[in-house]
Amino acid sequence: MMERGLEEARKTAGVGQGRLRVGTLYSLTLETVPHLIMGMKLRRPDLEMDLTMGSNEALLNMLENGTLDAILISISESEIDRNSLEVLPLFHDDIYLAAPTSAALDSNKTADLRDYRNEKFVSLAEGFATYAGFQEAFHIAGFEPEIVTRVNDIFSMLSLVQAGVGLTLMPGRMKKMYENTVHLQKLADPYQMRQLIAIVFARNRERDPSLLALAAEGRMYARSLQDGA
Repeated sequence: MMERGLEEARKTAGVGQGRLRVGTLYSLTLETVPHLIMGMKLRRPDLEMDLTMGSNEALLNMLENGTLDAILISISESEIDRNSLEVLPLFHDDIYLAAPTSAALDSNKTADLRDYRNEKFVSLAEGFATYAGFQEAFHIAGFEPEIVTRVNDIFSMLSLVQAGVGLTLMPGRMKKMYENTVHLQKLADPYQMRQLIAIVFARNRERDPSLLALAAEGRMYARSLQDGA
């Protein structure tokens, strides 16, 4: 009876059930998430990981209501309650101007957004990490860009850029995949909004073995990026 009681208590708390529900930004599925999953499989081979992709805002809401156990988001654009949530920083990311390969951009110079006042843009929808930086950058540039369409994932957004629908702003973590198919130019300092990507989970679950393993893998990943830099 005691064992059954402990099992039910763990189940209610979401601890030790052999399953970890992780939320992530779409853009982190290219490199960061696969790296963490592979490391987790070595640490805890029997652990199953459920992956949910969404916007910064949606993932944070799902974590707070208990639908997810941990999330990987940009904390630069989110209000994080540090009293109830644990934050493990992974890396900083710069923002780039992305244009079709047919566009005449000078990759050796930084992009002054004021030079693109007459261009059309595509954007992520409100609630996504890059959307907030997009809005702030153009606010600094002093004009409202003409947005042709807003989409709900970064891959669709960059596909529209490739097709010549418009320009956009994208985080550097997408650069490796798209540097040969879109023209990239780093933003000039006045418009540069650096994102801080982090793992976030509930502080009252910091001793959960699965979350401890995820945090340890996150620290190793962050250290490897620093060593690489």
